[in-house]
Amino acid sequence: MKTTFCSLSLVFAMGLVTLTPPLATSATETLQRTVRGTVMAANLAADPQTIVLKVVLPKKEEMIVGARVPTDTKIMRGTRTTKLADLKTGEAAEMTYLKSPDGLIARSIHVH
Repeated sequence: MKTTFCSLSLVFAMGLVTLTPPLATSATETLQRTVRGTVMAANLAADPQTIVLKVVLPKKEEMIVGARVPTDTKIMRGTRTTKLADLKTGEAAEMTYLKSPDGLIARSIHVH
C-alpha cells in the first residue's frame, strides 16, 4: 500500500512538472518602453552608436537610461529627420526603446 502511494505520488509529481511552462520564457520577451529625459551623452565612435538619457521619475528619483542606436533608428528634431551627431547634451528628448535580453535598443528618438 505504501509503495503504491509513493508510485502514484511520483507519477503525479512528474505530470505537474511536464505541464508547468518554463519560467525562462518570460525573461526572453522583448518589451517596448518610452522615456522622456535629458540627453547626457552620445557615443558616435561605438558600433553601434549609443545614447544616454537622464530621466526624472515621478518621485524625483533620477534614472540613467543608455541604449544602442542602430542605423535604422528614427531620430527627429521637431518634424525634421536628424542624426545622432546633431544632438546636444542637455536637450530634452523622448526615446522609445526595446528592452531585450541583449540590452536596450533605441527605436526612435525625438528631440524637443
